[in-house]
Amino acid sequence: MTSDRSLLRAIRGPVLLITLGLLFTADYFLNYPFHRTWPVLLIIFGILKLAERLGASPAEPSGGGPA
Repeated sequence: MTSDRSLLRAIRGPVLLITLGLLFTADYFLNYPFHRTWPVLLIIFGILKLAERLGASPAEPSGGGPA
């Protein structure tokens, strides 16, 4: 499971940069102004964080175990 989490961390930056590039391209070529499309970055970031949390294994309880 930790490899899934590290993979999600590794692709988070590139995915956000690609999304940013697509939004600027849409602003330039398709006349969708960036000030109206920037919330997409927040949505993508949130989806990646959610996927990272779902991919994480549950934390083991510390202490209190049988001796």
